[in-house]
Amino acid sequence: MNFHIYRPAANLHPYVKHYYYWYDDTSGVINLPQNLLSLGDQYMVFLQQGEVSCQPCQHTTFTLPQTAVVGHFTCSSQLKVKGPVKVVIVHLNAYGSYRMLGINMHAISNYYRDLGKLPGQNWNALATQLAAADATGIPALLDAALEGAMQQQAYNKQEVEEVANFLQEKDGHVNIAELVARFRLSRPTLERLFMEVVGLPPKLYARMLRFKKAMQLLQQTSVPQWQPMTANNSQYYNEAVFRQDYIYFNGQAPSFFNTFNNNNNTAAVAQMPVPATGVAVA
Repeated sequence: MNFHIYRPAANLHPYVKHYYYWYDDTSGVINLPQNLLSLGDQYMVFLQQGEVSCQPCQHTTFTLPQTAVVGHFTCSSQLKVKGPVKVVIVHLNAYGSYRMLGINMHAISNYYRDLGKLPGQNWNALATQLAAADATGIPALLDAALEGAMQQQAYNKQEVEEVANFLQEKDGHVNIAELVARFRLSRPTLERLFMEVVGLPPKLYARMLRFKKAMQLLQQTSVPQWQPMTANNSQYYNEAVFRQDYIYFNGQAPSFFNTFNNNNNTAAVAQMPVPATGVAVA
């Protein structure tokens, strides 16, 4: 099994976080690397071999096309892969697909959009190039394609990026009234623009960020039970709200908190075991 992480070109930040290349010649059902998909981000997926199906806990199962943008996931999801599998993944930030691809997020349905059907951009041709390249040649191909795609977009939604970045800085601890006052937007305009660019209501996105930060704090503690942790967790003012969000995003009761003393540092939507493999960072 080969799993590589590559850094994108500097001018693609902050929209593109990482590139992933994953190859596994195992036949049958394969476990994905843990936390490959996480809450609050989007992903471009170029599936060159194998089959990937997704089962969100709050939605019917769907199978990904060969080229797709995936996310936002707002609940726990199980990914099933039939191998052998070969896939290239572009890890985008919360508003990356709007900025890079020009996708109005209202057009995302059932958690994904088929890139092969987008007008004016031949992502299928890029998929063919990626399939012919070796692992070391993948970053350059992706850099060139994404830089070209970004230059083609007539972009005028920087204020939404500022709102999203501010929410991230505050770990979601911002109410809508504060956002409206800070950015001088009416609430309907704020919510409409945020849905168009990010694809989530700002209130839900803030809730998601708060939950992710709480999970990071939880995973850094040595306390085996979650209840004492929440009493000192600055992200939540009581255990009931923490429990509510945990069930909403992870689809399980928070009694599972006592299993989270590991090295994971994000709130995952793909709850899967860690395969015995190394990760190469380039």
